[in-house]
Amino acid sequence: MNFYTTSTFREALAGLTKKRKDGYISVIKDICEGLTSMPDNILRDTNDRIRQLAEYRIVKLRLPNSGQHLPKASGFRLIYWVSMKRDLAVLLRIYPKRGPQSAVDLTDEEYNRLLVEMIKESQVHNLHQVDVTNGLSEINQNCFL
Repeated sequence: MNFYTTSTFREALAGLTKKRKDGYISVIKDICEGLTSMPDNILRDTNDRIRQLAEYRIVKLRLPNSGQHLPKASGFRLIYWVSMKRDLAVLLRIYPKRGPQSAVDLTDEEYNRLLVEMIKESQVHNLHQVDVTNGLSEINQNCFL
């Protein structure tokens, strides 16, 4: 599967990795392990669907925070868009459930905003393709779907 990121995801990730003392330093490792440990069909067919249309789903994936030794229930939430027909997923948002940067579940309005942002960024070629087997290193900038 090919993975892309939006600017909101990249900003949230930068905020989480900036301050080591907050306990989020493992976020990149936890994301990569979570995405690579599941086959593509499970990434598409998980029960944590937020919204589904014919050709895509928005999914909330629960990830552990290994830096704070927290299980999935108290760890990170990764929100992503996944195509049901193509081998691609777009990482929309990441946030922790615990700690100084914690967030509550997103509202329908926030999910709509993330989806609109992804569509706009795709149209202006502002999505970045990343390698989840190599610490989310960028493969290609200025992509579109």
